[in-house]
Amino acid sequence: MLAIKARIDWNTKAKKREEKKSDKGIVELFFVMQHFFKGKLNAWIGEMTDPRHPSYTTYTQSDLVFLGILKNICAVETMRQMNEKFNEETCIETLALLSGHKGLEELPDYGTVNYYLEQISPDCLSQLRRKMVAELIRSKVFNQNRLLNKYWIVVLDGTGLFHFKERHCENCLVREYTDAEGNRKKDYFHKVLEAKILLADNLVISLGTEFIENENENVSKQDCENAAAKRLMARLKKEYPRLPMCILGDGLYCVEPIMELCRENGWRYLLNLKEGTQINITKDYYYLAEHGETKEIKNACAERGRIRYYNGVGEITGKKEVFHVLEYEYTDSIGGNHKFLWATDIRIRDGNAEELARTGRKRWKIENEGFNNQKNGIYKIEHLNSRNSNAMKNHYLLTQIADILMQLYLATNKLVKSIGQSIKNTSSRLLESFRRQTINEEDVRYIERHTAVHFL
Repeated sequence: MLAIKARIDWNTKAKKREEKKSDKGIVELFFVMQHFFKGKLNAWIGEMTDPRHPSYTTYTQSDLVFLGILKNICAVETMRQMNEKFNEETCIETLALLSGHKGLEELPDYGTVNYYLEQISPDCLSQLRRKMVAELIRSKVFNQNRLLNKYWIVVLDGTGLFHFKERHCENCLVREYTDAEGNRKKDYFHKVLEAKILLADNLVISLGTEFIENENENVSKQDCENAAAKRLMARLKKEYPRLPMCILGDGLYCVEPIMELCRENGWRYLLNLKEGTQINITKDYYYLAEHGETKEIKNACAERGRIRYYNGVGEITGKKEVFHVLEYEYTDSIGGNHKFLWATDIRIRDGNAEELARTGRKRWKIENEGFNNQKNGIYKIEHLNSRNSNAMKNHYLLTQIADILMQLYLATNKLVKSIGQSIKNTSSRLLESFRRQTINEEDVRYIERHTAVHFL
């Protein structure tokens, strides 16, 4: 039996080696850019306001932006490593092709890239991302993944970025704590709030960003996620005025000001209810459930669990906003009990309750695959590429743009799927392709060909 298994493993390894020979590496990445954005990326970058004096510029904005994108996609952790790993003639040729800079003779130094990112407004990179996302939405390829065939699922999620023992800048957040030896200390840090849009189950990309920071070091009240959420929602409404959204978030956002903003913006919401924080709502809901006032669906969802719901709980609890409560509970194969509770302004019916429950549970998956991958996967967003506050923001935004391209590449690449290649190994192979593979005229014709792609 062991001999048979060894033979199967040997055949599988041999097959994978053979399949890898067909990998076009960086050419396939270019093809993804061309297919989804129709050659517009260079033009969009060119539309950004260049802060540099024209007399002192050697590199185009496309040179610098694409180099930053490739650094992230190829999992190069530091700016110095970028200098070392990209110092190849093939890298120069490939970047020249990608940026359209035919006279490119040398790659920009990491100091040149950082200087550019110190000067350019983060709004420029935000607008570049907006154009990319809008192009993907307009393609209608992802319409089937909308909630109730109408609403795009958008998750709000915050995370910490950088920590310092001493104040880094006047915008630092600060937290006082007592260490193990009883000494009072301060932790200075930066946080960010992200809105991520679900285009497909394996495609969750950045829709908007709001940095959580103090206006100055003497503020009486520090910035927080709820305040940042209000700013981010205003930004999303401005950038995507007609996009129908359903906002997903944890219990932190299950408060009336957020619900009110959703209503005013014409959006829907599906927010986690926590028994420890939304005490009156959960108490009244469970009172209704105990007295048989809720509606119930048995054998619901994949786990064959139980759904209960009640429309109009907000009215009973005396809330200004009218919302409804949805509960899903199931027991797993080893006897563990799992319960989920949400508040939503979508009126719940037997016909939509299961879809709402499945959507609500996606929040954890999106958050986990979003920031977790960016922190612990290939991007290392907690690494400080520059101490300049403006450059820090732009490095983060470049990571989000790179992640859009990388996710599209992973979602459409047959080789990655067939050999079960991890994202880290995929990045390593793209790095080697960028360093070693010269792109010829045949590759260019392949890139420019408008061939259909399929999500795997």
